[in-house]
Formats: sequence, C-alpha cells, structure tokens
Amino acid sequence: MKKTRLFILLLILILAACSKQISLSGESKHWEGRYIANIDGNREDGNFIFGYKNANKQTEFKNLNVEIKNGLGKTVKNEEQHKGATITIIRSCSGCAVTDETQTYKVTIKWDDKYEETFDLKKKK
Repeated sequence: MKKTRLFILLLILILAACSKQISLSGESKHWEGRYIANIDGNREDGNFIFGYKNANKQTEFKNLNVEIKNGLGKTVKNEEQHKGATITIIRSCSGCAVTDETQTYKVTIKWDDKYEETFDLKKKK
C-alpha cells in the first residue's frame, strides 16, 4: 500500500513538472498585447489578449484585422464590427510544435480602414 501511494505521488510530481506556463507580451502606440499558454508535452492551450490603450465605454472598431505570425505559421482574426476594447484569440493544439519561450510573435492590427500597427510579443527579460 505504501509503495502504491509513493508511486502515485511520484507520478503526480513528474506530470506537474512536465507542464509549464509561458507568458509573452508587447505593445505599440495604441495596443498592448500578451500571450499566456499552458504547455504539456506537445499540447498547448493559450490565449492572445489585445487591449486598445485609448478605450472608453463606446470603443468600437470597423473592419478589424489581427494577424499573428511566428516561424511556424500564422493566426488571423477578421471582424467587420467589433465592440469593446479587448480582443481575445484562443489557441489550442495537440500534437503540434508548441511555443518556446524564446519565440517571438509578430502582431499586426488593422482597424477602421485607416490604421495599422505592428509589434512583437516576446518574453520580458
């Protein structure tokens, strides 16, 4: 019985050690962004969160386009009408090449058919 409990405790510790959380962040003149993800082996569950710095209660964007690139591919979100100052994009994959803390995501946000800003999400030193 003691061996079984010890084995279960060791298994839990090993599994917990395999899982990690990463956090990347960056900003431009009008936007700030971050990517927070839990990585367990070759599974990644994360959220990109972008916030408009000059927001008010009526903040609304027309023809919003968010493009996120890294060396492995890109993620795109398009909305004709977006209400609110926060944009969230969920990223989830299994059996994929997971994000490394040293990676940089290049983010380009276009809005209202006349504004465009690009910035990097990376680990803070």
